[in-house]
Amino acid sequence: MTLPAPAADVTRAALLGFSSRLRDLLSTLESVALLGQSEVRLRGLGEHLRFACLAMPCDEALVALEVESLGRLSVPVVADPQGFRRTDVEFLPSGTPFAYLLAGGGGHAAGLGPDDPMIAALRPALSGAPTSGIFVPIRVAETIIGGAALLSRSVPFSDRQLEMAERLGEVLALTVESFRTEQVIFDLFARALPDLLGAEAHTSLREALSRYVHALRLAPGYQRRLELAVVLGKLCDRGEAEAKLAADVLARFDAYVASLGSGGAA
Repeated sequence: MTLPAPAADVTRAALLGFSSRLRDLLSTLESVALLGQSEVRLRGLGEHLRFACLAMPCDEALVALEVESLGRLSVPVVADPQGFRRTDVEFLPSGTPFAYLLAGGGGHAAGLGPDDPMIAALRPALSGAPTSGIFVPIRVAETIIGGAALLSRSVPFSDRQLEMAERLGEVLALTVESFRTEQVIFDLFARALPDLLGAEAHTSLREALSRYVHALRLAPGYQRRLELAVVLGKLCDRGEAEAKLAADVLARFDAYVASLGSGGAA
């Protein structure tokens, strides 16, 4: 549907205003800390999957989660014995082993052929072509919200490994519960903000947020932090190598500050 010109102008202005306010929010230490908690959950999920790869053993492991009841699954992280990595893969569960899990099916092992359509949706997240897999459900409060996949490129899995994978699903559920809750909150918050901050909103959030951001700007060092964030953003936009360099420098500086706080040597 095409908006009339005045309405379209108002919408664009509202989006620009929202983007500006959101940048202000994300530049604060409070917001960084909140986002950091989500990163901690994701790291915990990745480490669980990495441990599973070492214990089973398997070549790769992942979780596919229904973050919202929209019929789609997302793969936030994939692990192998060396580590884990984030992904943004999303897919419809139909035609995949996860459809069986979401319908109430239990854990099961399956042989996988070359270019097997059962895992075609997962291939963008994988680094190799598996020949066998174990798929187990992930339950939160008795509701199945996704599943875990353990994939091998060499040997088939045994009944013992299937039993271990089912126990892994129970452990993953503890981490997934917090991760999924935070993802839902972030999503709902992002959807509600444009309305809550609009000029016609029947709440005081817009005025309160303006006062809060204004107070932050008065604090010493705020402008320097904001300018640093903009510089880092521009640097990271240059490419993957520059982004890794910026992350490495920040990590080294963080380690240096932490060592000062603990009385260690830099």
